[in-house]
Amino acid sequence: MREFSDRGVTLRWSEAINADGLSRVLVEAGPSVSSHDTLRLICSEDGGPERAIRGWPLLRDPQTGFQQFAAILPSVKQEKTLSWRPVLTSGGREYDPGPEKEIEPAAPEPAKTAVAPPVLEHVAKFVVPFESSFHPSGETPDGIWLHFAIKEGGTVEGPHLKGVIEPIGGDWMRVRPDGVGLLHAKALIRPSIGQAPILFEDTGVCDFGPDGYAALSKGNLPASAPVRLAPRYLTSNPHFSWMNRVQGFGIGEASLSDITLRFDVYSAKGISDA
Repeated sequence: MREFSDRGVTLRWSEAINADGLSRVLVEAGPSVSSHDTLRLICSEDGGPERAIRGWPLLRDPQTGFQQFAAILPSVKQEKTLSWRPVLTSGGREYDPGPEKEIEPAAPEPAKTAVAPPVLEHVAKFVVPFESSFHPSGETPDGIWLHFAIKEGGTVEGPHLKGVIEPIGGDWMRVRPDGVGLLHAKALIRPSIGQAPILFEDTGVCDFGPDGYAALSKGNLPASAPVRLAPRYLTSNPHFSWMNRVQGFGIGEASLSDITLRFDVYSAKGISDA
């Protein structure tokens, strides 16, 4: 399997599979890639002019979280050689490995002093349901504003934190013309231990896709959208005083078919931490 990474996005693909006289290609892209993004195969016969073949989205891999795409390669004459590469368009950016000769492994660099990468520790999985009415503002000079009110049924489940999310608070989101939503949410966790609640505040992005703004201006929501969050916590509960020091990193998805936000929160410990 081949792999290409650029600006936090990774493409993975293998050789074509021949079946029923067709050459099928499977490409995985992630982690912040959705079915609304565009995947094309750039094909060339014997180094001739390039042409693009558009792929179609499949399911998201539940283990890796990568979005899968499929495409069918064009047929060529037996004496011809077909070269191809995947190109992803996501969030207004293009991720192109370039011709095959450009993605060969580079020569090893001189050894450098090893720096320990940060260690991510799982804090908890959050499931936050919202009321079905999200109160779109329509188009304003500052984009489209949406307000999602939290309803009952929210849960928090982690190795050191368990509880429910109180049906108060909500998320104020501004959607930019490029389809990126800037969210700002506040809510309360009622933990399973102790009386004092835990206040949490989320900021982050929700990617509705390049056509998301146009759809939202008509009151339409896509089935799902990836989210990336930066949550912070505050509490007087002595059992969870450690959370006052946590800067979280949230990775998940907004399921807009049932208006529910599902994400996992991690904390990072680097070499400077005790």
